[in-house]
Amino acid sequence: MATAPSRRAPRASPLPGSVAMAAGLVLALETYRGRDRLVRTLCYGCQLAGGALAGPQASPSGLAGSLLAVSAQLNACRTALRLFDDLAMLSYSRSYGLGPKDEDGLVRGLSVLCNVANQLYYPCEHVAWAADAGVLPIGSQRWWTLSTGLWAFSLLLGILR
Repeated sequence: MATAPSRRAPRASPLPGSVAMAAGLVLALETYRGRDRLVRTLCYGCQLAGGALAGPQASPSGLAGSLLAVSAQLNACRTALRLFDDLAMLSYSRSYGLGPKDEDGLVRGLSVLCNVANQLYYPCEHVAWAADAGVLPIGSQRWWTLSTGLWAFSLLLGILR
């Protein structure tokens, strides 16, 4: 026998708002993706605030300089964590292959090119990082430029797609 839908208001969360928000943050921080999003947001937030506070100064000091230094450290953290993303990206690229057959050919082509750019980006960034860390006895600037170009190309392909 079917029952009629309840006319009572849905039960409120047993946790107060701030506690529920903190619990959600804890859940997000338990995942790599959640931590990366938080670190990225903090990195860009510090960079924006530090740049706005610094104005046209050549070498910002005080709070502006501190915020820019924190941003640089968070960016270095993200770069180091990306050292472990190669296999995940390779797995994704392999699973995508040439794309779903029911998808538009142009969209599939752009997606495959985007995957290739992303796949090439990681080793270039790793070489640049290793050169900066003194692991490789080469200059890093060319590799940073190449990785930035691949990142920009991937971004452009994503927009076009």
